[in-house]
Amino acid sequence: MNREQIIAALKALLGTQPKLKVDVNAITEDTRLDQMGFDSISILDFMYDVESKFNTRIEVADLVRMEVVRDLIDHLHGKAVR
Repeated sequence: MNREQIIAALKALLGTQPKLKVDVNAITEDTRLDQMGFDSISILDFMYDVESKFNTRIEVADLVRMEVVRDLIDHLHGKAVR
């Protein structure tokens, strides 16, 4: 998957999140993950959905280091390239 496909898939997944505080269409690679409205449970639910969609595993330590959507895209793109 290329970066555009990854962000499109992430936006589709984000669109299913009931507690999201931002408009999915306004999300860019610079959108901060901590400003999206996730609580501790909903971020884990979202990460589970991401792991299922991309057939990968995201370690909690990796998740903690992610600050913006770009970090998540980079992580997923890196996994897809390997």
